[in-house]
Amino acid sequence: MRDTPSLASEPVRRGDEPPVAEESERGGPSVHAVERAVQLLDALAQSEAGISELARATGLHKATVHRLIRTLRRLGLVELSPDSTRYRLGLRLLELGGRVLARLDLRDVARPYLIELRDRTRLTVHMAVLDGTEVVYIDKLDSPANLRMASFVGTRSPAYCTALGKAILSALAPEQTRAILARSCFVARTRNTLTTPEALLEELAATRARGYAIDDMENEDGIRCVGAPVYRHTGQVAAAISCSGPVFSVTPGEVESLGRLVADVARAISRDMGYAGEPKPPRAGADR
Repeated sequence: MRDTPSLASEPVRRGDEPPVAEESERGGPSVHAVERAVQLLDALAQSEAGISELARATGLHKATVHRLIRTLRRLGLVELSPDSTRYRLGLRLLELGGRVLARLDLRDVARPYLIELRDRTRLTVHMAVLDGTEVVYIDKLDSPANLRMASFVGTRSPAYCTALGKAILSALAPEQTRAILARSCFVARTRNTLTTPEALLEELAATRARGYAIDDMENEDGIRCVGAPVYRHTGQVAAAISCSGPVFSVTPGEVESLGRLVADVARAISRDMGYAGEPKPPRAGADR
C-alpha cells in the first residue's frame, strides 16, 4: 500500500498544526519534541515509512510528524527514499553511531582475536555490551561457511536468553543481576527459553562454574551459541563474546570444547585490556 507521496504533496494544514509553545530547559514542549523525534527514529529503524504510516505507528498527529520529519531531514538524520514516497534513517546517524563505536577501544583490541576465532571455528562471532536488560551487538563477523545470521551491529537482544547476556550477567555482583532480572520481561522466545528469574539464576551459577554461557536454542530455534565475559583492567565486566551457529554445526558434543575455546579467547582479550587476576564484580550502584 502506497503512503502519502512526499512532503511536497502533503502540505501541513495550518488548522491541524498545534500552537508552538516556548521552549523550556526544564522539560515541557522542547523535551516532548525530542521524545517524539526519537519515536520517529525508532519507527524508521524498523522500516521505511510515509507520513501517515509514521503517524499511525507513533500515535502522533500527522502535522506533528510532518514538522519533526522536516527538521530531522534538515539535520541529516532522516532522508527521503529514492522513489520520494517514504522516509528512512539518514547517513548522519551512521556517522554519529560510528563515533560512539570509535570510543569503544575494546573493539580494536578484540578484533584480531575475533577474526581468529571466526576463522578457527567457521562460526559467526559476536561481541556485545549490556544496556539495561538487553545486550547490544557492537561487533559481528559472519561465518565463512555461508551460515548467515540475521543479527547486525546495533541489534538488541534480551540478556536472559542469549549466551552473550548470560555471560555478562554471570559476571555481575549478585544484587546487580537480581535487579536486572527484576526489570526483565521474560517471554518464551522458544520452547527452551528460561522464563523465570529462579531458573536463570541457577543457570548463571552453572555458567560461572564452567566459565562460559550456553544458549541452547533459547533465543532462536535451531541456533546454538556459547559465550564468555570480557573484563576491564578494573576487573569489572566490559562485554561478552560468543560463537553461534545452526545446531548441525554446533552439536551438543562440541559445546564443551567450543565453550573452553571462547573462554580462552575472552581471557586473552581481557589481558590485552589490562585485566590481570580474578574477576571483581562491581558493587551495587557502581558505574559499569
